[in-house]
Amino acid sequence: MLAVTHWRRAFDVGGLTALALAYPLLEVLSRSPEFFVARNTTVVQVFSLVSVICFLLPTFWFAVQLVWAGTRPRATTVAHTGLLTLLVMAMGMTWVNRVDYLQIWVGAAVVLVLGLLFVVGYRRTSAVPLFVTALSPAILVVPLWFSLNDAVRDAVIPTTEQVQTVEFDEVPPIVFVVFDELPLISLLDENLAIDTVRYPSLAALAKHSYWFRNTTTVSSETMWAVPAMVAGQYPFEQGAVPTRRYYPNNLFTVLSGQYEMTVFGRFLQLCPPSSCVHDQAMPEESLGRLLADASLISAHILLPEPVTRHLPTITGDWVGLARARAWRGREIGEAAEGRAAEFERFLEAIEPGADGRLYFLHSLLPHMPFEYVPSGHRYLAADYQGRQVEGKRLFEATDRAFVDVLYQRHLLQVGFVDRLVGRLVERLRSQGMYDDTLVVVTSDHGASYQPGLPRRMLTEQNAADIALVPLLIKLPGQQIGVVSESNAQTIDILPTLADALSIELPFGIDGQSLFDRENQRGEVKWFVQRNLENVAVETLGDIRSLSQASLERKVSTFGTRSRRGLYALGRSGELLGMDVSAVVGGRRNEVQITSSNVRFFDDVVRAGP
Repeated sequence: MLAVTHWRRAFDVGGLTALALAYPLLEVLSRSPEFFVARNTTVVQVFSLVSVICFLLPTFWFAVQLVWAGTRPRATTVAHTGLLTLLVMAMGMTWVNRVDYLQIWVGAAVVLVLGLLFVVGYRRTSAVPLFVTALSPAILVVPLWFSLNDAVRDAVIPTTEQVQTVEFDEVPPIVFVVFDELPLISLLDENLAIDTVRYPSLAALAKHSYWFRNTTTVSSETMWAVPAMVAGQYPFEQGAVPTRRYYPNNLFTVLSGQYEMTVFGRFLQLCPPSSCVHDQAMPEESLGRLLADASLISAHILLPEPVTRHLPTITGDWVGLARARAWRGREIGEAAEGRAAEFERFLEAIEPGADGRLYFLHSLLPHMPFEYVPSGHRYLAADYQGRQVEGKRLFEATDRAFVDVLYQRHLLQVGFVDRLVGRLVERLRSQGMYDDTLVVVTSDHGASYQPGLPRRMLTEQNAADIALVPLLIKLPGQQIGVVSESNAQTIDILPTLADALSIELPFGIDGQSLFDRENQRGEVKWFVQRNLENVAVETLGDIRSLSQASLERKVSTFGTRSRRGLYALGRSGELLGMDVSAVVGGRRNEVQITSSNVRFFDDVVRAGP
């Protein structure tokens, strides 16, 4: 009888662990297979992760109970009930955290009541223990469900297809930078030119480049926008993940016969391993790092939002999450894993030498979280990614003041992006490479900052904000800039580069060279709104009229060709920079300042980050 009790308790612990801890985590990872793609996770490592969570963890907990059972049977019963209660409360937290803006004490009370009800039911009734035992098949069902997920399988099983390469004569250095969530409208002044005061580096680069001012992306999701860009095809295929299994022919495969490639960012599996070098500062995947990052994701799932603010954020490339420093107060910024540090490593990788080098970077700037000002200094502020109001996503149910503040912070971070572009050009010039290098600077997609409209889901009203992106292409030897109004899409970048290199692509694509005067697209282009399962295609016409309305709103709020307008926000914006005596009639010594966060200024190191 005692052995039966032990086995039943083992199954109870295993089943609730699978439902309370394993399923919420694995469900998130199954919807984000780029977590594994970006890290080059192997099948063995994924199998080990699942085994640890679903089998090893509950086995360890149960083994501790068995050790106690020999000497303290009553204590073992209490410990077993307590463990099951904690697992039930963990399940409750995953549900409570889905309720928008629930006060932390209310959520804690709900979960505590749930735990107390479970304890009473488990100890005083037979139905609750039987129900818990009935859930024990989850021990096998959850890992089996995850292992059969198509997206996960495609993300971790390596592709063995032979790549199609091309031989060609001209092999200039290529620098290809894709910024994340950079709308074209953010860069423009009221004359549809790049604002030379706020974004001087991008404006200077445009003077030596082709600027395709009517370029739109094909998706508002990076996972499909960037592969479509380098493969020259619309991301129509259902279930596609960013690997060569779904994008067997792309920029990297075409050049792999004659180019050595340095690739930074999450799209490592689009590039043939034999031709690619990755960011050397990012360590190879291991089970320890996988478990550490998975634990951090679980913490974000299980803990209430006010607590998770103090954890490292889960953004971008899904790599090194647990190692990222959750800088707070005086701890602000020195993480080697930061976005600015990655860009600096990318610059250091660019070296003069023989031709036939491609340097590719997908940067997570100026995407949220907003933390940089144009100088590169960092500041402390809340990260609103994933924030919902009244069950709606960011900006759909928020007032204009809140939207304007985040728009302001976005524009300031775009100023830092401009600084990085200046650092890129400076690096190329210092290495004697600028004139001979083919440079591409673009964005995967934009974002909307309009109250009442979604930030990233395309609608008729925000289409220009999300779809229009910058595209600058500087050819080797180019000295004079050209502004083109061609109806361009980001899938045109691959054939345009092929045209510039005199390459005949050996496979079919949806894009077409922007240097081809016989471009037959007209004014129609497509935009793909999708997830892993569902693909919806929107037809975009000429959205420049919509962009004019968004541009006018930005200019009326923040002004143009002045840094002052980026800081002087709100009804008292005119006071910024004004001498105090002009306000108080010369009585400067009578002015008092109060601040709710003055302690942050107790020890300011101006030379620090």
